[in-house]
Amino acid sequence: MKNTMIRIKEAELYNIKNVEYGRIDFPNDNALSNKLIRSEILGIYGQNGSGKTAFVDAMWLIKHLISGKELPKNTGDYIFEGEETATIKLGFDLTQGNYDYQIFYEVDIERIDKNKAKVIRENLAYKESVDGAWKSKAGIIDYDVRNKEHAFKPVKNYRLLTSNNADVQIDLGVAKKMSDKNSTSFVFSSELEDIIKKSDAFKNYTDIILALKHYANVNLFIIKNHHSGMINMNVLIPFSFRLLDEKKVTQGDLPIGLLKPSIVPEDVYNVVVKIIDQMNIVLETIVPGLNIGLKNHGKQLREDGNEGIRIELISIRDDIKVPLKYESDGIKKIISILSTLITMFNNPTVCMVVDELDAGIFEYLLGEVLQIISENGKGQLIFTSHNLRPLEMLDTSSIIFTTTNSKNRYMRFANVKSNNNLRNLYYRSINLGGQKEEIYKETNSFDISRAFRIAGRVIDEN
Repeated sequence: MKNTMIRIKEAELYNIKNVEYGRIDFPNDNALSNKLIRSEILGIYGQNGSGKTAFVDAMWLIKHLISGKELPKNTGDYIFEGEETATIKLGFDLTQGNYDYQIFYEVDIERIDKNKAKVIRENLAYKESVDGAWKSKAGIIDYDVRNKEHAFKPVKNYRLLTSNNADVQIDLGVAKKMSDKNSTSFVFSSELEDIIKKSDAFKNYTDIILALKHYANVNLFIIKNHHSGMINMNVLIPFSFRLLDEKKVTQGDLPIGLLKPSIVPEDVYNVVVKIIDQMNIVLETIVPGLNIGLKNHGKQLREDGNEGIRIELISIRDDIKVPLKYESDGIKKIISILSTLITMFNNPTVCMVVDELDAGIFEYLLGEVLQIISENGKGQLIFTSHNLRPLEMLDTSSIIFTTTNSKNRYMRFANVKSNNNLRNLYYRSINLGGQKEEIYKETNSFDISRAFRIAGRVIDEN
């Protein structure tokens, strides 16, 4: 959508995986969205199992919901053990033309069996900036599957949309049943979209809903750990990409086999060629002397009977070509996310969420790339990492630490001076404390050593 920019400004998690409660405010969350023209980076650091990936998973669920897709089949597994419901709240800055908004989206998800879950409530609200001041928060759609009287509240908005038209009221009832049956969002469902597009009276709200839906579909990228898993197994490399042509924006994950050549449709082949041409411009500056290429083995019939092109990914160094599968996992990780990283660097409304960004990547290079994005980029990058090099390269406002308190999972360090080395401060806080929450569940080297010895005796005895 032209002249539209969206940025995440805040997030709250309730009962998501091992997070009973956690809140994250983004570095520029107090700025008007039309001023957010530079990159915004947020790194999440902490002990294993302390809530880093929980945030990535929450964003994964949000992407499904706002883009109108069905919740993943294993969503029930994301709900905190012993609880039946989880809640995710997100705040966005939205600029549409000359209008500035703060958008607030809240969703409640309920477990319906061991793995599956569904949406039981959603609330979409907004604030508008008028003459530089924010007006009071107002509701757009407050949906509750248990509300039998109306499809949604506020009633004035329901009446605005229906205009006492019985057919529209029936259509809304159908949309509600479909979202409940299919485990999708009601607010961002295709059924509701068809209804609101026909209403001139609802147009301002329609524009906001469609802008968010477009954002989730083409500008929000969630790169979970399974990307690294597939790379580490050397099975395939999933290219995360976003391409813009004269007609539309295309984004997604494009898996290409590593063990043997892949057979892909011709249109997919053309997309891969474009991605590789784009990536090589940057790749040879990150890894000097390295390019990647595509070996075309010719046309071949696919399993569905249609003709495809048999392709193989190769790496090229000093005109020496070898299959890409022989490169390091770090190189393959960089290649898999590089196209999206380029897009995020150049586009202020693109948000990229990456779990374990540092996996296999040389720490000095990681720090340099993040600093370059911070100083010269435009989009949002949210990442988790165990590598501490970024703590020396990024502003302290760009770093969030997880805690051992499941009821208060995320925090920034207090009393950080401009001349403090955040990496050293992090180590010192682990060993000596001094922060408002404990950030590391203490381990004992003697206990670890003794456990190794005992475990070894168990093996010997068997």
